[in-house]
Amino acid sequence: MAIVSMTKMKLMAMSYHKEKILNALHKTGCVELFEPEAAEHTFCVQDKTLAELESRLAEYTHAVDFVSDVLEKNKDLARGGEGGKYLSNFFLSYDEFMSTPDREPDLVLKAEKVAEYESKLTDLRAESIKLHNLKVQLLPYSGVKRKFSEFKDTKTCSVFFGTVKKEQLPQIYSLKKENEPIEVSVLADAQSVAVLVVCLKSEKDRVQKRLSEAAFVSCPFSYDMSAREKIEEIVGQAKEVKKEEERINAAICGQPELLKDLKILADYYSFAVEKTRDAEKFRHTGTTFILEGYVPEGEEERVKSAVSMVTDAVFTEFSKPEENDTPPTLTKNGKVITQAEFITDLYSAPNYREVDPNGAVFFFFMIFMGVIMADIGYGIIMIIAGLTLAFRIKVDNGARRLWFIIAFGGVFSIIFGVLFNSFFGAALLPFSILPSPVPDGNGTTGLMTILLGCLALGVLHIATGYFFKALNCFKQKDVAGGIFEGLIWVLFFIGFVLAAFNFLVGYLMPEALENMNAGVRNFFDAAALPGLIIAGVTLLIAALTAGRKEKGFGKVSKGFGAIYGIISLMSDILSYARLFGLMLSGMIIAATFNDLGLSIMSGGSLGYIFGPLVIGVGHIFNIAMGVLGAYIHDSRLQYIEFFSKFYTGEGEKFTPLGSDIRYIYLTK
Repeated sequence: MAIVSMTKMKLMAMSYHKEKILNALHKTGCVELFEPEAAEHTFCVQDKTLAELESRLAEYTHAVDFVSDVLEKNKDLARGGEGGKYLSNFFLSYDEFMSTPDREPDLVLKAEKVAEYESKLTDLRAESIKLHNLKVQLLPYSGVKRKFSEFKDTKTCSVFFGTVKKEQLPQIYSLKKENEPIEVSVLADAQSVAVLVVCLKSEKDRVQKRLSEAAFVSCPFSYDMSAREKIEEIVGQAKEVKKEEERINAAICGQPELLKDLKILADYYSFAVEKTRDAEKFRHTGTTFILEGYVPEGEEERVKSAVSMVTDAVFTEFSKPEENDTPPTLTKNGKVITQAEFITDLYSAPNYREVDPNGAVFFFFMIFMGVIMADIGYGIIMIIAGLTLAFRIKVDNGARRLWFIIAFGGVFSIIFGVLFNSFFGAALLPFSILPSPVPDGNGTTGLMTILLGCLALGVLHIATGYFFKALNCFKQKDVAGGIFEGLIWVLFFIGFVLAAFNFLVGYLMPEALENMNAGVRNFFDAAALPGLIIAGVTLLIAALTAGRKEKGFGKVSKGFGAIYGIISLMSDILSYARLFGLMLSGMIIAATFNDLGLSIMSGGSLGYIFGPLVIGVGHIFNIAMGVLGAYIHDSRLQYIEFFSKFYTGEGEKFTPLGSDIRYIYLTK
């Protein structure tokens, strides 16, 4: 487990070789570029093509999103071709990716065709909405059998045809009572009532005013057909629109390579944009350019070889980063420890100049998860589910690592399940190595023993954090800091454990102290005084040296702060009681569902159906809640109690040239 040392690279070459050199550096996958410092007689060049490249990238990315959306919504059609399998990211050889310019005219035509499809679908959807809205407007008139065009004024009469709310009908009928020459007819009775009012033209203004007061809405239609006939026509038009939409969707889904080609094109332009943006940072002379970057130590020759295959007219120089440089962070761990990087990076990537904590994070994370779950059956399910879902993800990303973490947690759950003799909440073995927190037949439990064990794990975890603090200080050549801010506290915890062990065991578990091996008890009895001296001396040294970098009163206040920090440390240790609480709740829930299921099974024939069902559903719920709680609280112990003792973080992950591609994974 280590953070890879970085080498600074400076490269100078002819400007007309810039594109080929950038492609060669991209192929190595081990060069991260940064903006070089200004140098005399050099200048930066703004690339006028960047805006056009960004515009095309946005266009092709939009095309990818559009086709993906169509395939997602029409999965039945997509199954007929192969396009559906490209909804997720896929692997592509580097040579095929870099040959994209040779295929670009064909790919651009496909993108333009997709834009046509989208435009047609947009128009069709707008037409569909328009027809729907028109149909809704016509519905109040659906009971009127006459044509709309028949409702018009005559030489002597004014005709008012429209709708009012049903509750306004009395106002409409009152017109006829007040003015005998007025005729009122209800032509269609719905939520909105279609009414016809006919009056002499001399009465028009007065009637129109009264209708307005009744919230009368005049009919906006003048079709030479009835409302029902128009609705039937609209339904037919809507069906044609729907058929055309389906035809276009089928055309998109029926082209197996369409989405794949669009993703390749979009990612190639993403790479082109990245290269152009980086190139704008380079320093230029009249005919040359200068770039700088970071290369993982040991990869220098591979980079030089890749560049030399492009041109001999190049100067490459490698040097160690200086103190004021901020190199990116690249961690190098084994296949198992690598999974813990997901947990650490969720908090923050390690700083380049500190020790990689992932080995310790993995060890403690697994131990804590094992303690919380502590069941053989649960562990088996975690392994099966974790590995199954992890191997379905072909790329080493965060989701894949999370499932591997759950699978490894299952291994430790089995280990602690054996120690506590728990298999789906029931005793599997005739004995248990560690006392169970669940009461046995005699009503006795191992609650205090387990609680003390969890607190002991907390002491070990926090002490390890101070040990890492010392390692970080030594790595940064701060020997005094490593001793007084790290190792002193490790020694304090050793002294504290030696001094307090027998006292805590005797106070919390007097029967356990009586049954303890005589040699172990005698050892801690003899070590109590030396342990107390070690704890007292180290605490005094920590107090005296805490303010060594301060001036005046700061030296004293820092010393008191170090002593007062003991309270915070004890609080941190008590936080590990959550391991005990989560384990206990999980075991009790498992045992409760077992008892409930067995009691149902004893009730008759139906009990043999519903009893196992209750047990199964209960354990599934318990596993889901247990894994979720284990992950959250386990992470909290890492981030707050552990990292707070030593971790700087805020590192920038190593991102080599070409890392901005979104849709494909390149293979060599």
